[in-house]
Amino acid sequence: MISWRFFVDRESLKANGCEALRRCAGVVALTVVLLLSAPFLNSPRHEPEWLPPPVEVAPKPQSRIGVKLRNGDTLISVLQQYGIRPPSAHAMIEKVRPYVNPRKIRPGDNVHVVLNSEDQTVEAMEFVVDDNLVRVKATNDGWSAERHEIPFVRESRVVRGTIKGSLYESGIAAGLSPQHILDLAKVFEYDIDFFSDFQPQDVFSVIVEEIRYTDGRSGNGRILAAELEAGGEIFNAYYYVGRDGNGDHYNSKGQALRRAFLRAPLSYARISSPFSRNRRHPIFRTVRPHLAIDYAAPSGTPVVAIGGGRVEFAGWRNGYGNVVDIRHSGSYVSRYAHFSRFAKQLRRGQSVNAGDVIGYVGQTGHATGPHLHFEFLRGGNKINFLALRLPKNHQLAGEDLPRFNLVRDQRQAMLRQDDDRLVSNTRQGL
Repeated sequence: MISWRFFVDRESLKANGCEALRRCAGVVALTVVLLLSAPFLNSPRHEPEWLPPPVEVAPKPQSRIGVKLRNGDTLISVLQQYGIRPPSAHAMIEKVRPYVNPRKIRPGDNVHVVLNSEDQTVEAMEFVVDDNLVRVKATNDGWSAERHEIPFVRESRVVRGTIKGSLYESGIAAGLSPQHILDLAKVFEYDIDFFSDFQPQDVFSVIVEEIRYTDGRSGNGRILAAELEAGGEIFNAYYYVGRDGNGDHYNSKGQALRRAFLRAPLSYARISSPFSRNRRHPIFRTVRPHLAIDYAAPSGTPVVAIGGGRVEFAGWRNGYGNVVDIRHSGSYVSRYAHFSRFAKQLRRGQSVNAGDVIGYVGQTGHATGPHLHFEFLRGGNKINFLALRLPKNHQLAGEDLPRFNLVRDQRQAMLRQDDDRLVSNTRQGL
């Protein structure tokens, strides 16, 4: 047992009063604390045997709704359907722009809207563009956007067939998709007219690329190589990416297939009247030169510019009816006549590219039936467009040529081998 004695000088107490008592009380309190703590100072530290589990915040229940865009739908209109007012909807779209152009989202594309299951408010929106998943979500500071690349596998396969009707029908029967056939026509549009040049028993062999994503989607890739027989002549194309990073299709000599002008300004049924210096006019019954090409086609068939240039004239001209003149580089002018109507917003001075629609087949002016009257002028003189031979736009050279030859030989072997084979390359998010 511990006993305590306190010796207090009466004179000091008398002299200092309460201050002395306060000091004595402090000494006693400190001594008591040290004594009570002593048994624990040399003992090991013990953690509590049980702690309450951390409190977990349950995530908000959500529902994910798939929306397929229809004609006229936009991301803004979809958001408005789910209660997002225009200012907030526009703010969301602005968050998307750094990642993708919203105009790339077209009818037929799928959009997923994520709703809060309790109050049905929009918490996020997701959509896929090319190889990317773009997600816009609501935060305390407003909308936040992020992009994630979706891993995919590229596969290439060989498709072979024989023309029995049209290339479209024969290609579908052989295993090509409609998009592959459209891409094939685009590759050869400078050399082949897909509506008139093919004959029964012509053959084709195509290496097509298909893309399979890890989210279950699939899509068409490029035409990697093709060999087509058209009218007894063989045409070929090989896709090659140069050292500058640009890809294009080349023939077996390494010449770019793209030329200054397209093979024809429209998809026509037949040439009803060729370029001739001695032809009997169907209306006036007199023999006069026909320094143009008449393409027979149904009324309303789209007509495209054969090359890049500037619209020099668009309007009515006696004999021609509705006519468009386009001036190209190299003193060339192309003329398109008898239109039923012009393309929307076509105007004089407008720049156009090869393949741009400029009007539609009709029967205006001196015409006995719907067709396109097409003239081609060089330095003001009318020349036979079908007899014109223009050089290719680009010829591979330097280090690119041997690299291209290696790619060409590999794909040519695939095109001509007896059995198909599948080649796969996996790419993670590239």
